[in-house]
Amino acid sequence: MHIRTFRAASLQEALEDIRRQMGDGASVLHTRQVREGWMGWLGKTSVEVTAGIRDEQDVGRNRFGEIGSEFTASRRGYPLELQDLRELLALAGVEDPIADRWIEATYALGVALPTGVEPGQWIEVIRETVARGIRIAGPIQCPAGERRIVALVGPTGVGKTTTIAKLAAGFRLEARRRVALLTIDTFRIAAVQQLRAYAEIMDLPMEVVQNPEEMGGALERLGEADLVLVDTAGRSPRSDSRIEQLHGMLLAARPDETHLVLSATSSREATQSILDGFSAVRPTAAILTKLDETPQLAGMLGALEGRALPLSYVTTGQQVPDDIEVADAETLVRNLLATHILTIPMGISGCRHVA
Repeated sequence: MHIRTFRAASLQEALEDIRRQMGDGASVLHTRQVREGWMGWLGKTSVEVTAGIRDEQDVGRNRFGEIGSEFTASRRGYPLELQDLRELLALAGVEDPIADRWIEATYALGVALPTGVEPGQWIEVIRETVARGIRIAGPIQCPAGERRIVALVGPTGVGKTTTIAKLAAGFRLEARRRVALLTIDTFRIAAVQQLRAYAEIMDLPMEVVQNPEEMGGALERLGEADLVLVDTAGRSPRSDSRIEQLHGMLLAARPDETHLVLSATSSREATQSILDGFSAVRPTAAILTKLDETPQLAGMLGALEGRALPLSYVTTGQQVPDDIEVADAETLVRNLLATHILTIPMGISGCRHVA
């Protein structure tokens, strides 16, 4: 496989450069945001995309017809196209045991299909495989006349405050619930001001709590609300003392649900560190933000594999109250691997279409 790295002002510009220089058959292997300038300071942000394309001899050998008609001696006899997907999973940050399990299950599913698997359709089968293992929590439960307290936790920069505003708008304007906001993020003045601005726009009551002792009084003043959304300060998952402080505040708030906010742009290692660090606050679900900023989710879904943490919502932009939806497996596996820049073939016969 021939691999090149491109840098541009936006992801779309980078994809256009790849398309122009490498052709429509190129595969996106990795993306990341970089800041130019001295040691990342005082520079503009750009997008770096690594892309690859099969060598001509590989492309020719990959044109197999009926499943099982052509195999190679390597990797347990899997078709070459499935072997390429295994490499892409590794490049996307999926751990080897998880990637191997996905490929094995994908091969078994493909063999079981009555019509076989045509060239270019293995991506659909692997999406089906991964979708079957994704845990979905469903939306926040907010029955009329029953107060619910829901907290959002997570590291800095994942979009907790904006996500709270989106949730508040949805429950206030669409579900017709009485919504209140409460923030314990007193470390950043801008965060309090941002949440207060949202509260004023939507005409919502809001409380600022600085320590656990103030929590009871604040919740009592918000007693008329059906739903209290709690915004928290960003915490480093490696800071035990900060996580302990957060845990103390949540013990005082006694939330019915605690949602861990994760960014889809985070690496596998960063995601695993966040999941481990925030396990002390016992999140009940996860919210995945910034789906619009990454062309693939294989590494993220791989990091969530085996964790007892279902997904509740995903966000796809900064617009409030838009750009948020209840998580579902089809949306998530759609961006499993950006294996082709332009189009992905339609779903195969006998396999649920998830493109």
